[in-house]
Amino acid sequence: MANIRENKRNGKVISYRFTACLGRDANDKQIRRYTTWEIPDGLTPAKAKKAAEQAADVWEQEVKAEHQKEKELGRAYTLPPEKRRDSFSAFINDVWFPLQICNGNDKQTTITFYKNMKKLIVEYFDGMIIQEISPMHIQKFLVYLNSEYKTQRGKPLSPKTIRHYFNALGMIFSYAEKQNVIAKNPMLKVDAPKKDKKPVDALTQEQAAQFFQLLSACPLDFRCILQLLITTGIRRGECIGLKWSDIDERHSTITIARSVVYTPESGISVSTPKTANSIRTIPIMPSTLHLLQQLKEQTRRKYPDTILKEAFVFPSEKNLFLPRDPNAVTRRVKRFMKNNGFPDLSPHDLRHSCATLLLSEGADIKSVQEILGHADASTTLNFYVKADLKQMQAATEKLAAAFNL
Repeated sequence: MANIRENKRNGKVISYRFTACLGRDANDKQIRRYTTWEIPDGLTPAKAKKAAEQAADVWEQEVKAEHQKEKELGRAYTLPPEKRRDSFSAFINDVWFPLQICNGNDKQTTITFYKNMKKLIVEYFDGMIIQEISPMHIQKFLVYLNSEYKTQRGKPLSPKTIRHYFNALGMIFSYAEKQNVIAKNPMLKVDAPKKDKKPVDALTQEQAAQFFQLLSACPLDFRCILQLLITTGIRRGECIGLKWSDIDERHSTITIARSVVYTPESGISVSTPKTANSIRTIPIMPSTLHLLQQLKEQTRRKYPDTILKEAFVFPSEKNLFLPRDPNAVTRRVKRFMKNNGFPDLSPHDLRHSCATLLLSEGADIKSVQEILGHADASTTLNFYVKADLKQMQAATEKLAAAFNL
């Protein structure tokens, strides 16, 4: 039974301190858990003590069950690293993934991302002991990803994806070291794969002009989606997550407060935007606002008895209060691009197009950063700021004019 001790103030018992012993650790020291139980109002001293004893029993059972679960998952280790022989695959599946990824802090998209990533890691390192994995083993894995491995479609992995695997391994071994499963982190002696700086896929100014001309032939809801994507730079999920209450017609702004995602595990779901900086209020053009007002009136006529405030701007076909499938939007955008002779661009490439067009028209970096919802200006600079030949020529002409050269 848990040990119970009275906490007194001015001679009056105000709470009880519970102590539970859960066994001994590798150094033969007792493992204890503590908690303080506050006395509910209205209890006599005798009833308070009785209630404390009952509460201590329940609490002790809970902490013992929790401790046992921790042991089963691998958190309560009893041997030092040099005496352990743990399966690397089991550590990933039974310890790292449930405790570090599926811990309630990450979105379903993040969980799915690492779930897919760990499949290949577990497959490659199957049968290996985590304490015996060396920097050379990891380097061979990275070489395998870069030179031999092919996706289900027979394509090699991109440098960006290989970098993701490197980062995932870093997280796994860092956690193993922190939990005293391994003595040294082998990732510290492995060089990170080189980043691949691909040019951003985006419409040119000429293509953008043609793009805007073609919008008038699109159905109204799709026209609104395309115009929002290319003129505001919002992400696909942010666009599909818009509700009518997010549109401020008086000030011509939209507020990004949610995002719609799809994962095989959860289907279509609504969550918070990608980062804290992604929650933002941004301006929209008068033409975009006019289109949205037309769409709102169209929706009102179709659903005359429905209050639209909390309805989605781009709902599913069956329910105004459920969003549509974001993947269906991507397929629709790609068909539009193909049918009109544009490059094979996705909704996210229209976000890139918005950024490059804004910057080419002289928008300042800070404004573009805020519109896109980037955490800092360096992301905007690294992705989108690049000078073309015309800009470089203009810059040299300005220098020549300044010094009469």
